[in-house]
Amino acid sequence: MSELALPISEGALLSGLAMFFAGCAGCLSCILKSRCSEIKFCGITIKRDVIPATELNNVQISTTQS
Repeated sequence: MSELALPISEGALLSGLAMFFAGCAGCLSCILKSRCSEIKFCGITIKRDVIPATELNNVQISTTQS
């Protein structure tokens, strides 16, 4: 039994993956900037408390956990 080789180069595969993850990052960025309290995206529902617009300049986002 012979193996089937996909006719795709490594460069094309890496480019495709990079475009996929860039698209995901763009969608997540839009979700973070959104002012909606409920977001539905690809079967996922997110319900959250939205920061009032007057307090947006005072918010500090930390990526570390304490």
